[in-house]
Amino acid sequence: MIRRGLWLDALLALLATVVVSWPVRALVAGTAWGSAMLAGLLAVAVTGAVARGARVPPAVVLVVQLLAAWWMLAWIFVPGHLAYGLPLLDAARAAADLVESGAATIRHEAVPVTETAGLSFIVATAMVLLGWAVDALAVSVRSPAAAGLPLMIALVVSASGTGEPLSARYFVAAAGAWLLLLARQSYLTMRAWSSRRHGRPLAVASEPVKRPGRGHRRWALTLGAVGVVAAVVVAGAVPHLQPRTLVRGLGNGPGGDSAVQFTESFDLAADLTDRSRRPVLEYRAADEGTAPLRVLASHRYEDGRWRPVEDDEEGEPDDLPPEVVDREDVERTDHELTVVANELSAPQVALPYPRSSLDLGDIPWQEDPRTGTVRVDRRPESYSVTFTEVTGRLPAGIGAGGPERSLDPDLLDVDDASAGIVSEALAEVLDTARPGAADNQLRLAREIQSYLRGPRFTYSLTLADPAPLEDGEEDGERTDPQADPITHFLTTQVGYCTHFATAMVMMSRAAGIPARLALGFLPGERQVDGSYTVVASDAHAWPELYINGLGWTRFEPTPAARSGTAPVYLSAADLPDAPSTADPTPVEEPERPTQEETTAATSEPNESSPPTSSDVGRVAAPVVLGLLALAALLLVVPAAGRWRRESALRRAEDPASRVEGYWQALVAGLADLGVRAPVGATPRRAADRYRRDAELTGAAAAALDRMVARLERARYAAGAADDGPGTRAVAADVRVILEQARSRLPRRRRLGVLLWPASGREQLRSMPERIVAAVRHPRGRAGTGQV
Repeated sequence: MIRRGLWLDALLALLATVVVSWPVRALVAGTAWGSAMLAGLLAVAVTGAVARGARVPPAVVLVVQLLAAWWMLAWIFVPGHLAYGLPLLDAARAAADLVESGAATIRHEAVPVTETAGLSFIVATAMVLLGWAVDALAVSVRSPAAAGLPLMIALVVSASGTGEPLSARYFVAAAGAWLLLLARQSYLTMRAWSSRRHGRPLAVASEPVKRPGRGHRRWALTLGAVGVVAAVVVAGAVPHLQPRTLVRGLGNGPGGDSAVQFTESFDLAADLTDRSRRPVLEYRAADEGTAPLRVLASHRYEDGRWRPVEDDEEGEPDDLPPEVVDREDVERTDHELTVVANELSAPQVALPYPRSSLDLGDIPWQEDPRTGTVRVDRRPESYSVTFTEVTGRLPAGIGAGGPERSLDPDLLDVDDASAGIVSEALAEVLDTARPGAADNQLRLAREIQSYLRGPRFTYSLTLADPAPLEDGEEDGERTDPQADPITHFLTTQVGYCTHFATAMVMMSRAAGIPARLALGFLPGERQVDGSYTVVASDAHAWPELYINGLGWTRFEPTPAARSGTAPVYLSAADLPDAPSTADPTPVEEPERPTQEETTAATSEPNESSPPTSSDVGRVAAPVVLGLLALAALLLVVPAAGRWRRESALRRAEDPASRVEGYWQALVAGLADLGVRAPVGATPRRAADRYRRDAELTGAAAAALDRMVARLERARYAAGAADDGPGTRAVAADVRVILEQARSRLPRRRRLGVLLWPASGREQLRSMPERIVAAVRHPRGRAGTGQV
């Protein structure tokens, strides 16, 4: 038999769900979903406890809880689709759009995922459904052991999403909340071991039955605590596979290599949208100089995609210009980097560029002279590399002149499909560029880089919808974003690193600067011990431009929020009055947002941004009003019951009729508590039944005797009621009797009588007949006096 739950059970189920949501913070870069989740869980807990206490059928309880959760989430996420506080049909369509938007964010974003409205809705809804399942199993079905399954699922999803082991504190907290649910069930089960009648143990041989269970509870709690501690200690002591091994195995299939690798087909969409936090590299740097780690490069762009450079392409090594132009007037600094752990699969290897030395031990390697890409015969566990970095001010002549004649013509080839919009973007850059920038490769490249990193462009792994057509345009003039991603990016001005890098490559080529695209990893995150860890989600793309006097030079058009600071490469012509220093300073300077950027960022909120605390606060008042409306609905039956019980009192016109009215109220109140007198019984016979079945003693029994005496005088002694006690004394006796009868009932039964009284249900069922009777006989009274 399914037992109805109490408030405490529902709150414990809510607590367990909130606890297992703790590690979800590592998956989402934001906390707005937490407020929405808590509101939805409260709706589930409150409506479930109220419905179970009112003895509503269990299946109906589950449906009511889901409806309450949907109502609460609709208030928060789609408030514009409500009517009189209730969700309209198009609220479901709006929610479906949020789910679609959130799913796109999950597919493209890296962990921790940037919180959008859609993602916040998905996470909050998932946690509310989880809480609903926990409440149903632990409270409605009274099986908290089974409720541990959805709780465990939440922890497994959180752990697998990051690719890193979860801290033991998450498990301990979740296990503690689950043990509280088990302890609660144990307590209620042991209370039922002793035979009870209306909540009071029976006596055997004049001795009360000893309540069992205290020792059992002690042993259960001890075993539970020991089990949790053992799980934590044993899991940490026994050798086991790292979480990322399972993730990689699922990704590669049976027999697949567990190491990370970029696609040989240069599929950037697949390479750059890996959200996993599994480690790829761990390295140590001799100093603080770090740079992106280059893996692949290509100058072939065809049909909207970058293609690998084939070995049989034209061009001999002798015909190629040097990767780095060695000039005495260009200051360079060497940085040493040692990789201590490498998970990048052969033949690929991640190296800073340009490098000056490489030590891979006994592992053979080759370098592609066309791209500078290094390929290895097998994966090195560790290796060291030295790379160079331009420092100090550059000579004024750097970047002057046209492109090298020995360069591959493909390095100046602009994509035909997007050539028009690329030229328009370049013209916009030239219109706002500083004087003389158009005549120097380096200065013009910096202008293009600043243009793409400016406030008009937005970094996002979720691409924008195509821009609306302008006057005079036809559908065919807007190309499909998959077929022409450059046009789509420059039109919508939303994209990720591949779009920024590709746009700069094409704009540079249109300006006569040879350019290609490089693919690899960002420098990674510095650890407490000074080492750096690069994870799969650090995959990145950037452009390399061939600058006269420097050679192949890295630029960074992707906004700082993703890529950090960008190379500046200042020359003497840019700072004519700056004093020279013996100690060269780094050329990379952080970019500061302008006042216009700051104003735009604060005054133009993104429509896809998640609901903040203020957004939730904006709907707090309607939510409170809705809760009040729900409370009012829950009070309909109790109010109808009181109206029915006091109907005779409202019609009383003299003391005798008032005594009769109080007696009718007492009879109806005891009937709600399950204590009924025989049909047609005299007041004394009814009192004997009430005294026995309701177990009335002491003050309540004395009050019942007084009520019977007053009723008999009012009925059989004309005028005797006029000399009786006042109305307050009679009402006090009725209250004492009902309170003692109610106290004999179990808590859940008392709550059911309070919210779902039989007198209230009878009153509501009889309302249609009374309305019809009132219409037919407007001057008469419908029924027998109980209105």
